[in-house]
Amino acid sequence: MINSINETERDAYLAFNNFQKIGPMGLRKIENYFADLATAWPAKITDLMQTGLPLNLIEEFIVWRKSFSLEKAKEELAAQDIKFITAKDDNYPLLLQEIAAAPPLLYYQGALHTAVNTRRLAVVGSRQHSAYAEKIITELLPDIIKQNIEIVSGLALGVDSLAHQTTLHTRGITLAVLGSGLNNIYPRNNLKLAKNIINSGGALISEFPPNTPPYKTNFPRRNRLISGLTEATLVIEAKRKSGALITATYALEQNREVLAIPGSIFSEFSTGPNQLIKEGAMLINEIGDILKIFKIEDQADDNKKIITKKEPPDLNDSSEKIIYQLIKQASERTEKISADEINKISKLDTATINSKLSILELKEIIVNDGFGYNLK
Repeated sequence: MINSINETERDAYLAFNNFQKIGPMGLRKIENYFADLATAWPAKITDLMQTGLPLNLIEEFIVWRKSFSLEKAKEELAAQDIKFITAKDDNYPLLLQEIAAAPPLLYYQGALHTAVNTRRLAVVGSRQHSAYAEKIITELLPDIIKQNIEIVSGLALGVDSLAHQTTLHTRGITLAVLGSGLNNIYPRNNLKLAKNIINSGGALISEFPPNTPPYKTNFPRRNRLISGLTEATLVIEAKRKSGALITATYALEQNREVLAIPGSIFSEFSTGPNQLIKEGAMLINEIGDILKIFKIEDQADDNKKIITKKEPPDLNDSSEKIIYQLIKQASERTEKISADEINKISKLDTATINSKLSILELKEIIVNDGFGYNLK
């Protein structure tokens, strides 16, 4: 690691970071008054008061400072193979330096690539994604990833997880930005995914001390880092009020590109992206639209569309036609349909429905993921 500050100053950054009540803006006030943080750390209350921080906060900090052990904090980081980088280090991400309230310190596990030519795309969306979102991600991202563009997301369930998983399957690099400490992976269901990200050359990133729980208030702060680390943020399915839209708002404030996948007007998960498009976000319906953001020319004309339109299958059986149409209608609403729902709507008997569903699956026309049927 190449550093522009000495070890004493880095230690001071680490120490101050462990007192989370002094956030990025508060630390900036301290830096504006003192020559450096190493000088500020042991400062008296009278000097700290000159920074403009509230007196009660300063008093709480001084009491806490007496009980804090820097050596213990460094030992815990080493034991968990957690590294950290400060805003004064030469290899601090350049894009992140540009945002308001940039984190003074970032913890990470894995490999955090900070070369000037590193390109990143944020991918965010709903935790309860539809088959439409899954198809978008699995057909769109591989061609993006093959251009050596790193994918950044938040390790949440739904679209975030799909984005990370698809990147790993494509042998790309993905970064997961957490709203908790790196010793507190959230959600716990994604613990294995988090380990795979590290083992595949990516990184887990957090501005919070390692043992920080996933407090609700942490996630908007996390979202500003997702957009701040990237040139553009792509929103794939999101309700009108969601974390994905908060990330998009931060991207706009940071003067980054906001991209949105249009969706059905009948789906609540499309209200967010559709609204963003109405407000000026770039509508994405071709892979080339995203590649242009990174000044990459799309060479694959036959694969330009995100969703390849397929001709309807040639079905001679009337029952198969009925079932296919019901599944197709559900798919157009970005929904799935169960065998019971097909039974209620079509009035076909259960045995016929199960038989025809099996046939359509064997023909690779439909797929059942355990939650319902959709077009393949």
